[in-house]
Amino acid sequence: MSLSGSNQFSFVMIGRIVSAGLQALFYLIFAAFLEPESYGNLSYLIALAGTFSIISRFGLNHSVTVYQAKNNLSFVKSINNLALISSLIASIILLMIDLFAAVLCFGMTLYVMNIHNLLGLKKYKKYMWIEVLRGIFIISIPFPLYFIFDISGLLLGISISYMICSLDFFKFLSLKRNIFAELKTNSKTLIHNFGVDFSIRAPRFIDKLIIFPILGFTNLGIYQLNIQILFGLEILPLALHSFLLSEESSGKKHNKINYLIIISSVVIALLAILISPFFIDEFFPKYSSGIPSLQILIIAIIPLTMSSILNAKLQSKESTIVGYSAIVRIGSMLVLIPVLGGMFHLIGISFAVLLSIILYTASLCLIYKKSSNIIKK
Repeated sequence: MSLSGSNQFSFVMIGRIVSAGLQALFYLIFAAFLEPESYGNLSYLIALAGTFSIISRFGLNHSVTVYQAKNNLSFVKSINNLALISSLIASIILLMIDLFAAVLCFGMTLYVMNIHNLLGLKKYKKYMWIEVLRGIFIISIPFPLYFIFDISGLLLGISISYMICSLDFFKFLSLKRNIFAELKTNSKTLIHNFGVDFSIRAPRFIDKLIIFPILGFTNLGIYQLNIQILFGLEILPLALHSFLLSEESSGKKHNKINYLIIISSVVIALLAILISPFFIDEFFPKYSSGIPSLQILIIAIIPLTMSSILNAKLQSKESTIVGYSAIVRIGSMLVLIPVLGGMFHLIGISFAVLLSIILYTASLCLIYKKSSNIIKK
């Protein structure tokens, strides 16, 4: 008996909530006893690994979800093989900067490719358990390594957590003499899926690479705690995107779920804004100067939810223009963070991030409207 859409989504949602919740707990625990400067240093190295991972996988994680759902197995094999090769190259390059960041980059890529293969195959229950295991490992493995290797131990522990949960990925690989023929044929779709992945994932990392030269590790540490709280609130839209990408690629619509998640994001944002001052003062007093900037960041959860829905709809139609939204989001961040951050420090950075997300969502609305008009014609 097939599961209903809401039951299937619940598996994705539970996996996201538990995994992201445990990962957020990891960051919150270390924020509580690390000085903001050390916390900023850790955040910078993770951001470096994450940025290299996103570039190396070139949106292949989204592409593999779409083509697994469409049962295009030959192309899926080419995608997975290329992802392995590109992640190895990126990690070797990153070795010249930091050994542990390089290992983390490789582990991140393998893990993301693994769970996106499972989503495309609609193995939502297995996806859930792997996400849960990753969260458990991240909260347990890095701690003993921290007392041996300090910050490097944390990076190593996170890397091990990702790799253990990536073992299934190697089942999706196969020897193919020519993996580039099909990739070339579908190059436009692949490029725009990279744009979507970059626009969703890169802002989680690239902002820190920009902020550090402007405000230093201490302010970066305060910003990291704030953005980590936003990431925790972003569980709903990210889970919705992962679920809809596979479902919409198979021709299934879930409008009721979409509306429910949008309403939920508004309620969550309002509650978080009210509660955040008490939460920070009670548990993270060293970071209390970042409360106003946190409240501004929280508003971003609403446009982020809308953008998740639009991205999934456009990607499922193999849109060749959706990737342009990445230019808007990343481009606006690259401009607004240095300008507003230099003028207004943490408050300015929060406004920069919020404005970049609003512009990004608006661009997706225009792209979706244009795509719908083309289909009608």
